[in-house]
Amino acid sequence: MRKVYSYLSALFFVLAALPFMAALADWSDAIFLFVINISLYLPVLFALLGVVFGFLGIKGNVRIGLILINFSVLCVSLFVIFVAVFGFREP
Repeated sequence: MRKVYSYLSALFFVLAALPFMAALADWSDAIFLFVINISLYLPVLFALLGVVFGFLGIKGNVRIGLILINFSVLCVSLFVIFVAVFGFREP
């Protein structure tokens, strides 16, 4: 069962990071806009689920790696939300 949790953690990492990677790599803004149009907080939810499933996954270096990459995407997502909510206000 721990393997399944590790795979789910990796899947949620990809789902959380894909919109940002697509926007930065000039693949297409359509992926980023699709996710953001559903909810601004969707990448945060995916990253949180990735961290939770990372804690439940395979022990050892795999667990540490999954938790770190999901936590880093969580930090980036929270920063983007902070900028979007508070950074674009009129003075």
